Amino acid sequence: MRVLAINAGSATLKFGVFESARTLPLIDSAIDHPAVDAATFEEIERHLHRAGVTTLDGIGHRVAHGGPLLSNAVLVDEEVEREIGRASALAPHHNPAALAGIRLTRERWPGVRHVAVFDTAFHDDMPEYAHSYAVPLSWRAAGVRRYGFHGLSHQGVLAAVSTELKRPPSELRIVSCHIGSGASVCAIDRGRSVDTSMGMTALEGLVMGTRCGDLDPGVPGFVARALGLTLAQIEAALYSDSGLKGLSGESSDLRIVEKRAGEGVAAAQLAMQVHAYRVRKYIGAYAAAMGGCDAVAFTGGAGENSAALRRRIVDGLEFIGLELDEERNRAYSPNTEVAQLAIARETFRALNDQASGLV
Repeated sequence: MRVLAINAGSATLKFGVFESARTLPLIDSAIDHPAVDAATFEEIERHLHRAGVTTLDGIGHRVAHGGPLLSNAVLVDEEVEREIGRASALAPHHNPAALAGIRLTRERWPGVRHVAVFDTAFHDDMPEYAHSYAVPLSWRAAGVRRYGFHGLSHQGVLAAVSTELKRPPSELRIVSCHIGSGASVCAIDRGRSVDTSMGMTALEGLVMGTRCGDLDPGVPGFVARALGLTLAQIEAALYSDSGLKGLSGESSDLRIVEKRAGEGVAAAQLAMQVHAYRVRKYIGAYAAAMGGCDAVAFTGGAGENSAALRRRIVDGLEFIGLELDEERNRAYSPNTEVAQLAIARETFRALNDQASGLV
């Protein structure tokens, strides 16, 4: 059985072809800053042909938000597409792109089974006290709650750490840090997501490429009155003009901001300090929430590729027993992204469940 796993993130579209849920991919590639259009999938198909992949048994799609009704991986039909569309209000920068990709691939590969795999699923059984906001009951009844994101990545981290430490998930308390254009931290307590920094939308939590992260909820009202901004303008600024871009004044790319900080640019230096501080603060909070921490793990584009970022974040965390091996930190290079593996695993599971008559 061959499965194509597609992960349309906020900065790249990553894809891989897997023959089982336990093997390395036959193909593992990415397209930077893609438009999710027919040309993108023509490029993917060219990769498949060059690798000799002529048939697919399934295609797994990472979808950021399943809304209140979709959590487990599910075979895609028209009703599933509609639910993904309805949840776009909660993930306006992610779900529309995922939905466009699903529709395009269903047209391109009509005889192949398609599976939607949701980033929110891993956080679905968070404790009620962790996912509840202190807002009126009518708001909560309408679906206002913490859903969390990057669940596929954090789920993959759990499997990778368990394998690396040769300890079962049931024995581990992990703080998983997904650091990329979008970013989140997750407290994984003995195999279960018990808290995560992103909330109902992908705005809450860490400083990201263009997103603000944690913000006093009184700020939108203040800038509306003081600057005469509309709700749409405020929301657009918080999603697209904030984060590293807003702090540095020039770029959302952490590599560029890091370079400018090294050149002595004060705004870039502040951006790097705020970015690392926010992650460090969440690591400490989640270690406290779990009553301890056995491992801190990094994933995502920046988390996997920047030794300097990892060093900045963990500096000062010795009090929770964290020690950084600087030589290994500098020497590390990532293999297959953990989220791709998680998409493939969930897709194989859904396809096998269908074959067994469980769905």
